[in-house]
Amino acid sequence: MAAAHCARCGGDSPPGAAFCQYCGSPLTGAAGTPLAQGPPPMTPPPMAPAYPSMGGYPPQPPPQRSASRVWKIVVIAVVLVVIIGVLAFVLFPSAPAIQVGQINVWSSDNVCGLNDASTYGFNASTGDVVPLSFDITGAPYGTGNATYACTIMSVTTNSSGFSVSDVNVPLAVPANATEVLNFNVQCPNSTFSGDLNLVMA
Repeated sequence: MAAAHCARCGGDSPPGAAFCQYCGSPLTGAAGTPLAQGPPPMTPPPMAPAYPSMGGYPPQPPPQRSASRVWKIVVIAVVLVVIIGVLAFVLFPSAPAIQVGQINVWSSDNVCGLNDASTYGFNASTGDVVPLSFDITGAPYGTGNATYACTIMSVTTNSSGFSVSDVNVPLAVPANATEVLNFNVQCPNSTFSGDLNLVMA
């Protein structure tokens, strides 16, 4: 039996060979005719991973936070700031700008025996209008037990920055009787700490 001749490379293979021993081409076709075809496709060798330290997979970018999650974080932060601010205001209130320790009442003619009388004070903000009221009673005069009637005609203040308005004068106070003196005190526009001195005449 004659050697099988390869029409592709011209090499001779053993008789009966189906493929050329040199180039791998089929030696005969279905009809016994030589075929001029290339070698069968070869499977390429496996390639080394591009990222051997990571199992052959490229590094993945860090996960991105969604916009809704970012907004939730912002809202929570704002709420916490507001809560902390309210708690700080309630637990540690700032000192009032106007701090009147007491109100001293003075009169040049000892109206109703009010000389050197003092009453409660108050706290306020700058520029506030504070309503005040005193109970005025016809009081004993001098060293005797006699009582007398009096009339208050005006009320002013000699404390810097304060002013008095809406006074219900003249106010007639009968002996042994009590009348209410009402007026408003306009606070200064700057800070104040001390006594408020009122002058009645």
